Amino acid sequence: MKPNIVLIQTDQQSAETLGLYGNPLVRTPHLEQLAERGVVFNTAYCNYPACSPSRSSMMTGRYASTIRLHANHMLIDPQEETLPNVLKQAGYQTALIGKNHAFMDGKKSNYYPGGDDGVKPDVLHEVFDYVREGVHGHLVDGYRNDPEVRAAHQWAVDHCWKSPLGHGMNPAPYEKCGTYLLGQTAIDYLSQVRREDQPFFLWLSFPDPHTPYQVPEPYASLYDPKDVPMPPVDNLDNKPERVRVAHIMDALDRADEQTIRQVRAIHYGMINFIDDTIGRVTQTLEKLGLADNTLIVFTSDHGDSMGAHGVIQKHNFFYDSFTHVPFIVAWPGAAKTGRSDELVELVDIMPTLLDAAGCEHPFGLQGKSLAPYFTGGEYTPRPFAVIESGEHGEPMTLSEITTRPEDPFDESCFVWCAWREAWLGRGRCIRSKDWKLSVYTNGEAELYDMNNDPDELHNLIGRPEYEEIAQQLRNQLLLWTIDNLDAIPLNTTVGLNYRSKYAAK
Repeated sequence: MKPNIVLIQTDQQSAETLGLYGNPLVRTPHLEQLAERGVVFNTAYCNYPACSPSRSSMMTGRYASTIRLHANHMLIDPQEETLPNVLKQAGYQTALIGKNHAFMDGKKSNYYPGGDDGVKPDVLHEVFDYVREGVHGHLVDGYRNDPEVRAAHQWAVDHCWKSPLGHGMNPAPYEKCGTYLLGQTAIDYLSQVRREDQPFFLWLSFPDPHTPYQVPEPYASLYDPKDVPMPPVDNLDNKPERVRVAHIMDALDRADEQTIRQVRAIHYGMINFIDDTIGRVTQTLEKLGLADNTLIVFTSDHGDSMGAHGVIQKHNFFYDSFTHVPFIVAWPGAAKTGRSDELVELVDIMPTLLDAAGCEHPFGLQGKSLAPYFTGGEYTPRPFAVIESGEHGEPMTLSEITTRPEDPFDESCFVWCAWREAWLGRGRCIRSKDWKLSVYTNGEAELYDMNNDPDELHNLIGRPEYEEIAQQLRNQLLLWTIDNLDAIPLNTTVGLNYRSKYAAK
């Protein structure tokens, strides 16, 4: 019998925000219960530290560079094969509840690589049988006309959306806020909409704890800012210039520690709101007798620096605060539970779930299936993970800054990571068990000893005693780049094949 599949994804949540990954303050009991039934992967990485490239690579099992998604807000080319489409063809009922930011919607203006904005294929409603979207703030399909929901959303937009560190307690009842409503929508789907004669694939995609940083009570005051752990101070010495530019454009050079603590406390409260909602959904699976045949994955599309390295939100570089994401898999009947130090990428989700569902892999799939790891088969670990970022062009320099936020609550510039200029300048990162190397097309680079400097404070690039390690990683990254050039389309121009010709002799 094919398993049901629930993919739970948050938006902009780094692994370090969970007690499961060493956070000394944040406890998420429902995720911890899920972890007890599955595997917590200690070193899982997104493939791009921004929403749509990360989600799109995850949903295609192919790297952002391969599918030509080199920037946020670009969407999947309709010609790409995707996870929900393969599952739907295999007999699954497919559902999206929450944030999309990957699939073209025929009702909206979209862009995809090589596409015409005037042409609007409705991929979203082709690959998903059931769609109830939710956006940043609190608007959720089915509840958009509720006056209290609209008021909650407007408060979030008015108070916490435009400035780098805007944050606060939303005065709305929590039952009128997006996270709760998405959970209720998922419960209604499982209880009332789901077809009992089909397995289902549910992508439950929370727009939080992404900005706007706000949450209702009781979550807004769940954590006292004075108790919130702070990242170590990074003086940004020997860091790429793009990091120092982001530091200024995020106005964190003018932010005091108390403000950052308050933002982090709200961020943590948002995470607990999500955890309680996940608990309601998993309890519904239990109540309906579905838990024993439902594979659940929990992850996030990328992280949020939350003050680490002197920046906030996401950016065009590769520190763990942006790229190290939570990754929990509860696979009923699996051979393994507990914790794993195997390197995992989000691009691995599609082949893993297709194997769980007994589906063939589409040609050109680049992720690595974790199915053998769970089923007790022969599994060869990844030697390293690779992350991509950036658009073609030259990154902004400090001398080019002409306008900047006056303070962390200045709304005149909007947040820096939303501007295209913040993503100019391509880069790639290779993360092995012990080392991380980031290289950028303008010649800048970073090398970190992840065992002795997990906070990535001391850039070792250029030091003679580490040059051999840096060169080894560069060579590995070069070979990876060559090997991952797109294999599509399959070469059918010549019918000769040496191996098949001589196989019978």
